[in-house]
Amino acid sequence: MRGRDRPVAGPRPIRVACGALALVLGLAGCAVPRLPALGPAPPAAAHIRAVQAIPGWSLAGRIGLRVENRAWSGSLRWTQRGARYRIRFVGPLGQGALDLQGGPGGVELRTSRGGRYRAASAAVLLERHLGWRLPVRALAYWVRGVPEPGRAYRLRLGPDGRIRGLTQAGWTLAIAGYRRVDRFELPARIEARRGTTRVRLAVGRWRVLPAGAGVPNAQRSQRLR
Repeated sequence: MRGRDRPVAGPRPIRVACGALALVLGLAGCAVPRLPALGPAPPAAAHIRAVQAIPGWSLAGRIGLRVENRAWSGSLRWTQRGARYRIRFVGPLGQGALDLQGGPGGVELRTSRGGRYRAASAAVLLERHLGWRLPVRALAYWVRGVPEPGRAYRLRLGPDGRIRGLTQAGWTLAIAGYRRVDRFELPARIEARRGTTRVRLAVGRWRVLPAGAGVPNAQRSQRLR
């Protein structure tokens, strides 16, 4: 049926067991190193336009997720080129891996146990199989510290004029520290909250991709462990 996800392999639903993964949301042991001093802050409106328009980027870091009384933490690698993306989650010590790849044609979720699931949107796929209500399309902008285009938002600026937080679509985003990446300033650490859902991300490495660089395909990448 159109619009509903279809199991391609591994028909049993995915279960993220609280005891199987390290449930530490403090991201202990992955503190962001001391950040170099930045110059004067760019005007907020100009900064937002420039960062929203980055055509391709990638990040690697640590993520912590809490939904009500369930929690998960691990490493994150995210590559985005326009509307196409690949997001890879790996639990501590390799205890469970998830690979989410999407674009205009739909989204596929792969697990380390061989499961493959497809849907029209990442938000639907993650909620149905993991119970995670995450607005992936908006997060592609929020992880860069800017609002998703075309939707109302409110900014919170710090004393230095840099964006320290924003609210959009019922979510509240806090930003702690920036790194200069090429000619852009991108967040070192963010936290997004809505109701009983909390996402924390500590970015260890940012890259702005050169023109023409694509998104790695899960089928050509190393097998999930």
